[in-house]
Amino acid sequence: MRVDARRKRQAIIDAATAQFRTIPDAQITLDGIARDAGVGIATLYRHFPTRSDLRLACALNLFETLEAILDEALVTFDEAPEENWEKLIWRLVDYGIGMLVAALADRRPGKAGSVDPIVLAKREQFFADVQVLVDKAAVHGLVDPGVDALELASELIVATRPQSGLVDELFPDVKNRLVQHLLKAWRQPARD
Repeated sequence: MRVDARRKRQAIIDAATAQFRTIPDAQITLDGIARDAGVGIATLYRHFPTRSDLRLACALNLFETLEAILDEALVTFDEAPEENWEKLIWRLVDYGIGMLVAALADRRPGKAGSVDPIVLAKREQFFADVQVLVDKAAVHGLVDPGVDALELASELIVATRPQSGLVDELFPDVKNRLVQHLLKAWRQPARD
């Protein structure tokens, strides 16, 4: 692929990722993504023939970004566990972990076939890395030992999914409050 084509492809992925992170799915259009990427709609379709292809590329791109974040967190975690745990969670929120919901399901409702095998491999590696950090956090009392990586990520994804403009208008800090509640709830012992 030519340098110019690679640059345009990455611009499309970056624009789409930004929208998937911040705008509810129903409000996202491929025309809007192309406009934000500074390319024509034909260029977007040349690189990504379907919305699913674009989502897949964005998920893979996000997994790579999150892998670097998790690696960094592993290296520095024991220096200041509570500070580094909270820093990690907020970085996951800032990078838009909520957009991974489609990549985390083996099947999408109403769609035949499974998630791409590359995404499945990235997903398994992501959860393995998160589990290492969850185990470290549990040792320091930051996470109940009964909480696993999938549960933690699922709760974080649900709490950070983009909301409608009205919800954001009425409750501009709701996402931050939900994440703060999760940080506290994960510490509490499991209830019977």
